[in-house]
Amino acid sequence: MKRIGLSLMILTCVMAFAQEEVVDYLHVGKTLKFQGKKFELKWCQHPIEAYYLQEWLPKGETFDNYEQMLTVSLAFTEVLTVRDAVEAKVQELEERKKSDKCCNYLVYENDGEYVIDFLVSDGADGKLNCVEVDIHHYKPVTVNGKKAIQLNFYSRRAYGDDIIPFLESLKDKKDD
Repeated sequence: MKRIGLSLMILTCVMAFAQEEVVDYLHVGKTLKFQGKKFELKWCQHPIEAYYLQEWLPKGETFDNYEQMLTVSLAFTEVLTVRDAVEAKVQELEERKKSDKCCNYLVYENDGEYVIDFLVSDGADGKLNCVEVDIHHYKPVTVNGKKAIQLNFYSRRAYGDDIIPFLESLKDKKDD
């Protein structure tokens, strides 16, 4: 009988968690429109007072198999600069290049704001399963008198047989 009670308690907790409403902590909006497509806020995280993360997907897409995603994060810091955050991402990409032959990136800077445009991939046994292009925009902001780093990014993926046409189309879609 104790097992049934414990099982019911676990099931109740799982169901409560699954039904938990996604909170728009950053007041960006529960829906966003980008390049003519509507994105819905699907996930948020506020694990510590100094950090917020929110992610939007087009209707019908999931995090396991999405084609597009928008993300906004905010990290309050008096110590780190936007340049520090960009250098950390560049180091991460340099490390990834050692095992990801598709990994490549460009960094742009304008008046203290940075954009990192990069490509990464995932695969096994010499075969690509997924490629992802990300555009990360880092900028310094002040919220209620506190310094923070805001990261906005757009991610686009292709899987399996769609990878080659996706990669071939990147040059034409870059300006968009």
